[in-house]
Amino acid sequence: MSASAIQSVIDSVALGMFLLLPLASGMALVLFGRDVKRRSGPITRGRLIAGNVLGVLFLLSLLFIGGEAYYRFFYDTTDAMACTKVCERWAERYWRGNALECRDDREYPMSCAPDKRRVSFIGDSFTTGHGIKNIQDRFANRLRRLHPEWEVHVLARNGLDTGPELAGLEQLLARGYQINEVVLVYCLNDVADMMPEQREVIARIQAQAGHRGWLRENSYFADILYHRYLVMREPHLKDYYSFVRRAYQGPLWERQKQRLQRMKELVQSHGGHFSVVTFPFLHVLGPNYEYRFAHEELDQFWREQKVPHLDLLPVFKDLPPSRITVNRFDPHPNEYANQLAARAIDEFFHRTTALQR
Repeated sequence: MSASAIQSVIDSVALGMFLLLPLASGMALVLFGRDVKRRSGPITRGRLIAGNVLGVLFLLSLLFIGGEAYYRFFYDTTDAMACTKVCERWAERYWRGNALECRDDREYPMSCAPDKRRVSFIGDSFTTGHGIKNIQDRFANRLRRLHPEWEVHVLARNGLDTGPELAGLEQLLARGYQINEVVLVYCLNDVADMMPEQREVIARIQAQAGHRGWLRENSYFADILYHRYLVMREPHLKDYYSFVRRAYQGPLWERQKQRLQRMKELVQSHGGHFSVVTFPFLHVLGPNYEYRFAHEELDQFWREQKVPHLDLLPVFKDLPPSRITVNRFDPHPNEYANQLAARAIDEFFHRTTALQR
């Protein structure tokens, strides 16, 4: 029997056990009620407490089995850190990688096609399309359909920051990967690998989420409740994005600028053209968006470097977060946000004439 078949049997057994909870507690409540009717005289305090406990257990078991059914059979989306059983199942359904371990439905040859212009997007989960079920709805794939004369590659993985992105590009180029246009898809938290305390928070949450006991291992509802409780009680995670205030000033910002400049120089030394697209934090957009200063710092830096830069903040700034994010527990751009991004990037390419032969 295959591992998937064994797991299916285990899931069925666990679900059967969960279904027994309301049946058992409901039957106990019915029997208790019949016993009370048979007895004469007032109900004692002890029996009243017992009856209330049974009633509460019955209601809680109904709530649990209802939540279990919903998250097991109907809820089909991601969370921000990809820690839950629901998110793992989502990845099994919708995530397919190629030989370079990039999410796509095609392979990426190392050599450029002679009749096409290669566009290589470098990025993290915003670029891979975390939360996007059909990768054809991802901005890179939309551009691929718009421009069959382009060879579009998505050199992205979830969780990458600037340091790993730079190292990965260096390794790929050393293996003989050829480039024309290289587009860095930048997120404001791409500085996080220079701030160990921020990485430790995420690593701790993921480690705790990964060590599931029997209940969480077999219950989608219990697992997602635990994960959300973990996130809510983690003080550093609740204020996770505040580190951006420190990252774009002083020594940290100087180090980040050096890494970004190194990426530009690396691309240019291999005969490529380098440009940048910056995403805002979509989940906190509004009239008082507090990270505007980081966008201004980045825009000034890229002007100094003479690197074409598309800041997507003007594209999204007037839209409510609920319309452009995957869900309220996952702030990644949804299908509509990817559609808007693709349109803006396409106009950006034409405006800068970066892809004109």
